[in-house]
Amino acid sequence: MSTAETKSRSLSQSVIFGLILGFTFLGSVLFIKELFVALIALACAVGAWELSTALKQKNWYVPRIPVTVGSLVVMPLAYYGGERWQWLGVLAIVAALMLWRGVQLMIARTSLQRSFSEIIRDFSAAAFVVVYLPLTMSFAALIIREPAHANAVDGKYWILTVVITVILIDSSAYLFGRKFGKHPMLPKVSPKKSWEGFAVSAIFALFSAIIFTLLLLHLPWWFGVIVAGVVLMSAVLGDFAESLIKRDLRVKDMSDLIPGHGGMMDRLDSMLPASLTGYVLMIIATRLF
Repeated sequence: MSTAETKSRSLSQSVIFGLILGFTFLGSVLFIKELFVALIALACAVGAWELSTALKQKNWYVPRIPVTVGSLVVMPLAYYGGERWQWLGVLAIVAALMLWRGVQLMIARTSLQRSFSEIIRDFSAAAFVVVYLPLTMSFAALIIREPAHANAVDGKYWILTVVITVILIDSSAYLFGRKFGKHPMLPKVSPKKSWEGFAVSAIFALFSAIIFTLLLLHLPWWFGVIVAGVVLMSAVLGDFAESLIKRDLRVKDMSDLIPGHGGMMDRLDSMLPASLTGYVLMIIATRLF
């Protein structure tokens, strides 16, 4: 099979499975908020398993089953309990992971010096996975739990605004950068991401954010420009952050779970920081308008 045929098949798989994921997401946001929370909880759990597996290849040990279960639990905690339970849950999970690893090292009866160095390294890795994945994504659960009140719209419209803008940013950067990209943004981190793709994605971000800000959020157009800029930078930095992690771990994709896309982490990279900044934007908007 030729290289062109392989690339074409990869692109078609990416489009097909992207549409399936997109329609599933839209249905959950629009009709059943609890289903959306369940989906992002499942996505984070899978992502935590992938990331902890990849870290293990570099001798950074994070207990996979506890971190996967913990990542699954943070989303409903944030959705039903708000910010307080979100943070309490994250702290409890980090503490549980540290205790788990500490007991393992004690049972293994390693030397004191080796145990101390492994504890520091593995505790840091556990905290990183929990903060990077379930904590950051749980801000999406905080957004969608927000009811309509006073001049503020239902949180689901913020989710739609942020996530669809991120999808358009990622898709346009990939498609146009793949075809017309000549100048890499950070060749040592991600050589396939080009300035040409970034420029096109900025146009799509501006168009999407302004339209959704006017029609769904009922806010001034200029606030849509702010949304576009913040979400664009969040998505790009999130993409680069995961590329940097994969380069350091020397893996191309976190897994081959999703045909044409790679692993779950390869789909969540841009969404993670966008969830956090989307929550901040929603809070600022409720204060301003």
